[in-house]
Amino acid sequence: MVQVSKNPVVGCVGCGNMGGAILAGLAQCGEYQLYGHTRSSERMRPLMAKGVKSMADVTSLVRACDVLIIAVKPHQTLAILHDMQESLKPDKLLISVAAGVSRRVLEEGVNGICPVVRAMPNTPALVGAGVFALCMEDPKLTQEHKDLIHTLFGKIGFTRELPESIFPAFSALIGAGPAYVLHLMQALVQAGITLGFPAAESRRLVEALCEGSLRMAQQSPEHFMELRDKVCSPAGLTITGVNHLESMAVNGHIIEAVLEAYARGCAMEK
Repeated sequence: MVQVSKNPVVGCVGCGNMGGAILAGLAQCGEYQLYGHTRSSERMRPLMAKGVKSMADVTSLVRACDVLIIAVKPHQTLAILHDMQESLKPDKLLISVAAGVSRRVLEEGVNGICPVVRAMPNTPALVGAGVFALCMEDPKLTQEHKDLIHTLFGKIGFTRELPESIFPAFSALIGAGPAYVLHLMQALVQAGITLGFPAAESRRLVEALCEGSLRMAQQSPEHFMELRDKVCSPAGLTITGVNHLESMAVNGHIIEAVLEAYARGCAMEK
């Protein structure tokens, strides 16, 4: 059985928003030796300042690292895997965050040489508060591998092991979720401006509102609707606003948005 390093060397191919966020988050922990390779030297500079070593090519990175994270565009994934093949060994662990690239494609791309994991993050990983779906169905993965992966991504967010079949649903709800939340936040900011608050002040108020509401929900076992109803006084202004949202079927539109995103996600899987 292949042994899993207790202090793995981690490398990432593709250091854009997501790859860079993963490396930056792990660098902040100060527990791992980190390497990165990307086409843009501008992307590497802030990471190098955090202690990430820049590698000139994919082959050098593969040889130096135990854990290999693929964070390139989906259409670039197969070419990167092809470049890696000659340097891959059974003791390497490959993790892909490329959207829509299936585990089967990943396994074929590495010619079955090493275990592969498919991960799906969302963008709050950029601030260490991501949500990561992890498909760990490769039979070559041991429990030690799985524990290591949860530990790595747990440094920069919340991890959940899910079957690959549910990845399109996760992407539609959680991967796309920040866009829905930010859309609602922007609507509230615009309402504040309409009511006479300066734009910057309206944004600050809405940010504090969302932070407080989240904290309240996290600290209460009550259903979200129960918490909502506690804000609504009889014949008050809040219930008037809530009734308008209900009459406009806002909940239904949000649900439909997620379902349409899900249909698109299913079509994108390969």
